[in-house]
Order: sequence, then structure tokens, then C-alpha cells
Amino acid sequence: MGRAVSCWSGAVFLAAAAFGQPVPAPATFDVASIRAAQTPQGPGLTALRETIEPAAGSLTMRNVTLATCIRWAYNLKVYELSGPPWLADERFDIAAKAAAPVAPDQLRPMLQALLADRFHLAAHRQTKELPAYALVVGKNGTKLHPAEGAGAGSMTGAALVFQGHKMPLSRLAEILSSALKVPVLEMTGLEGHYDFVLDLRPYILQRQPGDPPLDLLSIAITALQDELGLKLESRKADLEVLVVDRVEKTPTEN
Repeated sequence: MGRAVSCWSGAVFLAAAAFGQPVPAPATFDVASIRAAQTPQGPGLTALRETIEPAAGSLTMRNVTLATCIRWAYNLKVYELSGPPWLADERFDIAAKAAAPVAPDQLRPMLQALLADRFHLAAHRQTKELPAYALVVGKNGTKLHPAEGAGAGSMTGAALVFQGHKMPLSRLAEILSSALKVPVLEMTGLEGHYDFVLDLRPYILQRQPGDPPLDLLSIAITALQDELGLKLESRKADLEVLVVDRVEKTPTEN
């Protein structure tokens, strides 16, 4: 059974009522403007670029789709949102400000409330079986070596290069999931922390005219095997997703 989230403060209400305490009002922005995106639309990276700038008590979003807004509000990965395809069509500029500074993590529920108010968003959480990939050790064994020494780890990436320093492989699975836009489950059985570099550029640069269309998943599978001795296996996984029940294409007036 799905779990409704259109009234995200329901649990708080019940807990407060049980102890006879005043029920806190849902956190909301004091002022908010939602307008059609001012970024010129059309082919090219400029039209696709989205920016999200959270600050102490304010949130600025430029050229964002409604899908991006919902994912940010509920802290979702791409595959964790289920809704109509048009959620990725129209783009908006959003400027919202609280009456006083708030903690950064409070901005997400405040955006949830704004989306419910202005787009009449209603949704529920539900477990669904989704296509996924398991990150496992290749048949010839891993090429990874445990990181040495103490200290904090780090993760860097630029375009098609991902470099980890003293990182658990669960972090690599998260990066692959984000880049490939599919669930990637860490199932290598390798514990500890590792240094690794995954560079997809050579597999793209060596392509010849007439080759099939670029398939980032196939390239990642090849690079993982060649460079790290890991592979991706197709699986099915039961994962929780946010299902959109109702949402308007056009927000109410500012």
C-alpha cells in the first residue's frame, strides 16, 4: 500500500496530538515567485542546464523542470520518481525566501509545501520492482587495491572521469547510478576503502563514423571491466519510489 506524502506533516501532527502539545505549522516560504524560465529554449547545453542555489533561508532555481523540483524537494534519484512524462518538459525559474534564516535541510520540506500549494502536487510512496544493475567482481577478479593510510576520503569527477580516494565501493555504485540514471546496487562483497579512477573518455574518443549511437551504459560496463575488474549484472530490485498522483502543469499566480 502506498504512503501518502501530500500532507508531509501528518506524522508530526499525530505525535504532537498524542502528547497534548501544540501542533507546529508546516514550514513554508514567506514569499515565492514561480515563472516560466527566462533561459532561451532550444537545442544545446544552455537550454538543458539547470541551477539550484540553496542559501540560509532562500532557494533559487533556474531553468528547472518540474521533475527536477520534485526530486530536489524529496531528495530523490532520477529513477525514484514516477510521474507523467511531461514533468520533464516545461521549465521554470523559482525564487523563494523564508521570513528568517533556516537550516539548509529545512528548505526541502519548504519546497514540498510550495509545490503542493502552487502546483497542487499530491503524491505517495510505493515500493516497485525496477530494472537495476548489481555491481559485482568480474570473473577474473578485481583490479582494486585497498587504500592505505588514515585520513578522510574524497570523491572528484569531471565530465566522464570519476576518481575516488579512500572511498567505499558503495560510493562508486552511487556515482554510476547517478550517471547512468538507473539503480546500481553495490554487491561486490568487498569491504573497506579503495582508490580508483574510472575514465570513460577513451571509449568515446575511439568511436568511428558509422558506429551505433552512443550508449553510455555499454561504455561504463566495458570501462569497469577493463579498468577496475568489476562488472554490472542486470537484476530486478524492489525500491521505494515517489508516485505523483496529481500535479498541475501551470502554477497558480504569484
